[in-house]
Amino acid sequence: MYLINGVEVSKEEFNIPVENLAIWRGDGIFEAIAIHKGYLFGIDKHMERFAQSAEKMFFNNINFQEIKDNLISIASNYDDGYMRVIIGRGSDKDKSDVYIFYQELINFPESFTLQSHLAHWHAGGDFDLNEVKNIGSKSISYAMNLNQTRLAEKNGYTDSLLLNKDGIVLEGPTFCVSWIIDNKIYVPDLELGILDSITRRSLIEIANEKDLDLEISRIHINDIYNVDTVFALSTAKHAIFVSKIDDQVYTQSPLLERIRHSFTEFIEKERQLNK
Repeated sequence: MYLINGVEVSKEEFNIPVENLAIWRGDGIFEAIAIHKGYLFGIDKHMERFAQSAEKMFFNNINFQEIKDNLISIASNYDDGYMRVIIGRGSDKDKSDVYIFYQELINFPESFTLQSHLAHWHAGGDFDLNEVKNIGSKSISYAMNLNQTRLAEKNGYTDSLLLNKDGIVLEGPTFCVSWIIDNKIYVPDLELGILDSITRRSLIEIANEKDLDLEISRIHINDIYNVDTVFALSTAKHAIFVSKIDDQVYTQSPLLERIRHSFTEFIEKERQLNK
């Protein structure tokens, strides 16, 4: 199903004029939400972040309740997959349009291999989060991120691992990175300017509920080579094992399977509470 500004259209009609700033300049924001048995996991967290992105990127007069209602309505027709929503600037900078559509489930390999790359366009912790208004917004301008994905793929890796100028690990092009040392879980801190991943946020909640040892930290690329296990987190990746970064090969900690199982329980608990 496809909606433009709340109106259902055919797939052929679901398009954005090339004159729109969303296409011309990448001026837009988006969210992607996973469907679990017809339920949108973390819908309120996603909508909160979406509203924050809109405020950061000066999108005004957006009816987020209508967007949420439309997302829930469409998702109820599917057992799995993703709902995606884009707010894009029109040809008039004071106008915007809302595009909503369903995407089928994406199949990922059981493990990822990552090649590290410096991300010169990334805030990377060089600025205080309160200094720059749009840090952390989920913008549709992902071209530089995906360019690094293409480079990694060209070099035989699954994806890229982005670093700041000092070699501190930031995130993947479309996912958050976490690591394990001696059965302790680490997630990167938001002061690095990385996206406030809903899955990262959920992992922190899970750790608190399950009494798992978790710390918010940061790590240099040279040090991540020596950790026990690395894994990826995103709407489509709930703790996917990273088997290799650059030339360093990892083994999978038994804790990772517990994390995956905890995610399944966490999602089902939320689904049951929101029936």
